[in-house]
Order: sequence, then structure tokens, then C-alpha cells
Amino acid sequence: MKIIHQADYKTNTWKGGITRELYITPEGSSLSDRNFDVRISSAVIDLTSSDFSDFSGYKRYILPVEGRLTLFRDERKYELSPLEPFLFSGDEAVRSENSKGAIDFNVIFRADQQVEVRVVERAHADNEQTRTLLFAIDEIVVDGQRVGKHDSVLIDGGYTLEGKAIVVTFL
Repeated sequence: MKIIHQADYKTNTWKGGITRELYITPEGSSLSDRNFDVRISSAVIDLTSSDFSDFSGYKRYILPVEGRLTLFRDERKYELSPLEPFLFSGDEAVRSENSKGAIDFNVIFRADQQVEVRVVERAHADNEQTRTLLFAIDEIVVDGQRVGKHDSVLIDGGYTLEGKAIVVTFL
């Protein structure tokens, strides 16, 4: 189990705000080179509207952690919930409207990868073959260790979680 503190996230500025990269695989890959399998990030969004970048060949999960986030795709409006990750193809034309300073949670992964994202209040997992990233929405306790709000925990194998977190499982 590895705790990754918010202060240790790789931070980048983009046209709409600040993105904090929580995790990327394989090691040494980058968003700009588009040579990653899975990238997990959380952004503080300063603009109140923006167009999503094209990530052809990838899928994306997104959900608001704080504030309001609304997506527009194919002329349809999607009010996103902080409890239900929204999945879409990276090549779709998507526009967002959000409250200023909203914080999102974003998982981009190659279309041939199997990744699940869900929000839980508590969990127990026994699978020794699985890698999981937990993102603390509030302070959480993982296997008896306290983890601060917006910190992450990378786990290979089983775990016990108390508190509200976003769970990303690599299958």
C-alpha cells in the first residue's frame, strides 16, 4: 500500500485551470505523448466552460468532486453526479459547463484496458490479483491507516476502506 499525498501529485497548468496527476502507467509515459495505458487526474477548473481534448483510442470516466459539472454531447445535456462516474469515448466531441473552481476526477484509459470506477462509503476487497487506486473524497481509513482528503492510496491486492472514496480498479 502506497499513500500518495496531494502535495506530491504532479501538477500542470492547462487553459482551463490546474490538473493534478495522481497516477499514470506505464512508468515514464506522458499525457502529451499519448503513450499511456491509464492516467488518473483531478483538475481544479477555473473556466466556466471548455471543450474536451480528443483522446481517440481511449475511454474516459469523469465526475465532480466539488462544485457543479455539466457535459454536452450530441446535443444532449448531462448533469454529472458526485456519486456516479460518467463514461464516454475519448473521441467524442464533449463540451463542459461548470461552476468556477469546480474540482473533477478524471480517468483516461486505452479502450482495450479494463478499468472500473465507482464511489463508495466503505469497502472490503479480497482480490490479491487486482491493482486499485483509492481517492479520498473526505478523510478515509485504509487498512487502519488514516488518509487525508484528496490524497490517494495505491494498493496491489485486498484492502478494507472506511469513509467516502472514489475507487478505480484495474482488471
